[in-house]
Amino acid sequence: MLLPLLLALSPAPGPVITNGPVVAVLENRRQPKPDGMDEVQPVATVRVEGKVVGQLMGALRIGPGTIDSVLQVVEMDPSNPYPEVLLSTFTGGAHCCNDTRVLTSSPDGRRWFEVRRDPVNGGPNGASDPLGNGRFLLVDVDNRFLYQFASYAGSSAPSQIWQLNGPRFLDISHRPQVLPLHQRRLQEMESWFKQPADQRPEANGFLAAWVATKALVGEFDSGWKRMLGLYDRSSDWGLTSCEAGYNDKGECRQPERRYASYPEALRAFLRRTGYLPSASP
Repeated sequence: MLLPLLLALSPAPGPVITNGPVVAVLENRRQPKPDGMDEVQPVATVRVEGKVVGQLMGALRIGPGTIDSVLQVVEMDPSNPYPEVLLSTFTGGAHCCNDTRVLTSSPDGRRWFEVRRDPVNGGPNGASDPLGNGRFLLVDVDNRFLYQFASYAGSSAPSQIWQLNGPRFLDISHRPQVLPLHQRRLQEMESWFKQPADQRPEANGFLAAWVATKALVGEFDSGWKRMLGLYDRSSDWGLTSCEAGYNDKGECRQPERRYASYPEALRAFLRRTGYLPSASP
């Protein structure tokens, strides 16, 4: 098993990672600009038995210095004969974005193609084998919870697990096989309850993630009851919601909905995001 490598890119072809017949080479492609703010792009070239089968182009950055990337050659889809090559890079910005691309082969191994995951908050992040079964997954957090009921710093989110299946990533967060991951996440979250009440800033941001995680492990009712005694009644963050989506001008397509309380807004949000059945009381 090959562990993820965090790589500071250099001007010349960089590290070589090998897993069986698959070899990936990472290089930093730099295009000098007159103002000194070079364009830099990490590129992974992939060979199988000496033949180039594809390239992964990371996020293009402008500026001096180096770029951190994660390059892996790991098994993400056992339905084909070769391990996958993953390149994760950072697009830049205060809270965005992790750009993750995977090169994978067809079931017969004759054709290679790229599968890109939608960008998510955070820096480079590789795949891992959290279930210990040899199949690497992308484990992140559900970005829909960020800013929903608190500031970015005050927000928390349940785990979100993605599995590569052929030409797409599937969200398997609600499948029974990943239940141990959500149970582990709940244990990590317990430390919040041990803090004094005056040291729990923006409680509603944490409680939204905690209740969602309780729902994932089949303990929604007990989680909801505990939340009702702890949420911040003075906060109006998240009580107004644009549920029809935004147009090209950034305007809500329909009048925003206003909820009377945090529990009402949270229950509606958990329904919209699939943590509760739409017909739940």
